[in-house]
Amino acid sequence: MRCYLSWAFLVAAGLLLGVVSSSYQRSNADPPATTAAVDDSANADTVAQLKEINAQLKELNAHLQKGVTRVFVMMNPPQ
Repeated sequence: MRCYLSWAFLVAAGLLLGVVSSSYQRSNADPPATTAAVDDSANADTVAQLKEINAQLKELNAHLQKGVTRVFVMMNPPQ
């Protein structure tokens, strides 16, 4: 009898928690507005920089695969 009562209590608590959490309003804030006037020049600059970095990485990768380039790492460079 006690086992059934504890399971019934557990199910009832779960249902109550589900009802309470589904009716809870998360925020009164408006959703973020979509801005159509995004700064296109900033985006173009970023895309250009990323393309330049990509080209440099491809060049460095080609040199490393050929064995032409040696990499030296300095842990504490002089100042």
